[in-house]
Amino acid sequence: MILNNLRIVTPNEEIERGYIEVEGNKILSIGKKPYVGNKESIEKEGLIAFPGFIDIHIHGSMGIDFMDAREDDYKIIASSLYEEGVTTFLATTLTSDKSSLARVCETVARIKKDVPSLGGIHFEGPYISLKYKGAQNPEFIRDPDIEEFEYLQSKAKGNVRYISLAPERPDALPFIKRITNEGVVVSAGHTEATFDEVEKAIEVGLTNTTHTHNAMSPHHHRNPGVVTAAMYFDSLFTEVICDLVHVCPNTLKTFYKIVGPNRFVAITDALKVKHSEQSSFQLFGLDCIRKEDAAYLSDGKTLAGSILFMDQGLRNVRNVTKADNVSLAKMFASNAARSLHFDDRGTLEEGKLADIVLLDQDYSVKEVYKEGNKVK
Repeated sequence: MILNNLRIVTPNEEIERGYIEVEGNKILSIGKKPYVGNKESIEKEGLIAFPGFIDIHIHGSMGIDFMDAREDDYKIIASSLYEEGVTTFLATTLTSDKSSLARVCETVARIKKDVPSLGGIHFEGPYISLKYKGAQNPEFIRDPDIEEFEYLQSKAKGNVRYISLAPERPDALPFIKRITNEGVVVSAGHTEATFDEVEKAIEVGLTNTTHTHNAMSPHHHRNPGVVTAAMYFDSLFTEVICDLVHVCPNTLKTFYKIVGPNRFVAITDALKVKHSEQSSFQLFGLDCIRKEDAAYLSDGKTLAGSILFMDQGLRNVRNVTKADNVSLAKMFASNAARSLHFDDRGTLEEGKLADIVLLDQDYSVKEVYKEGNKVK
């Protein structure tokens, strides 16, 4: 398959009119001029090719939460995410009891080979701060427990790829060191850690911050917290919810100016009401409502998560930061891939998986290819 006459966003440049040749599930070649050979090509003039978007922080879609999703539900969610250009996602859990987390792990272990866009599991909690719990159920918050984690990882057959925790909790540092040595990516989230505590956590393996600015110790000129550390340490990948509700436009453009495009990781943190008409729902025992452009606890004040589509997030970031396409591709695909060590995806390059999103001139999704197969 040859997609011809495209604008192509590669890791280092934007090709004005070129082609992408796909063979099997991978990109065979990328041409910097329109294809004129003997092979059959498909004309895509006027469209922009981005690497498939990667959402490492999403709780559900289509009225389904990963905490109680059945095997077939994963396929339903994956199909809905293709509509917004997401070709890889992590099933994100909530702070909950051991048996509920084990159930998610077992389901993912069974279904992963049948859902190609399912990249693994993201544990958001349960080892978080009570002060910055946000919309997490305080009943299940606890200290890091390596035996519990190893049990859950065994149930997941190694598919827990990412965990958000509070690095200031007792035993967090040896926990971080142990699981990062086993290949799990650790992020500071729902945390009241100080700048110094984040620095100590980085020394033992911390590499990310979770929905930066939300549910964490803020930037302060005398008491710097996680936000300050996220801006300062070049080793940290920084998740950001790009719905312009969780982080206002002025903060978003300021943060982008500081951290740049190479470690900014766009996420949705979307809840199950995305791609659905539900107006009220439960978030693992907590009553929530959908209001305007986000989801809140029933008090109407505490943000619970977003209802953001990934392509809308891209348009938001583009409009607010004026970032170019190469930078947008980093923020919505390659940075997430790099942070999770997904070396086979995240960029449009020869030898990478043919995960391709075609956008129109308004940056809306027109077509999506997952491993060379057209899925939208």
